[in-house]
Amino acid sequence: MYTIEDLKLANAQLNEVAERWSAAHSANRVNPLDMEAKAAAERVHHIEEDLKRRGLLRYTAHELLDESLDQRHPDAQSWEVVLYNGKRYRRRFYPLELSKSGKRVKQWRKAWEPLDD
Repeated sequence: MYTIEDLKLANAQLNEVAERWSAAHSANRVNPLDMEAKAAAERVHHIEEDLKRRGLLRYTAHELLDESLDQRHPDAQSWEVVLYNGKRYRRRFYPLELSKSGKRVKQWRKAWEPLDD
């Protein structure tokens, strides 16, 4: 179980790694801090999710909407449009993690985007 203090510490560590990552970044080579930055970001996300599940942090309106749409349309395909509370939403998938070569998607992120009518 995590605390708000754990989240503050994890965010501070993420910011510190991000600063070092920016200083070491080069477009022509692999950044040696890539794995450390990814691990720090995953830790922040993991702590936030734990705190939200336990009610210590609030879910955003967007997160609540995504959860409702996911529950109502668990098998929605990419670009599928659904109607929810009188508004239309489209299911989208984005690459979350690519292979080292950048040619293969290792993990996808899914989201719902509102459609302006």
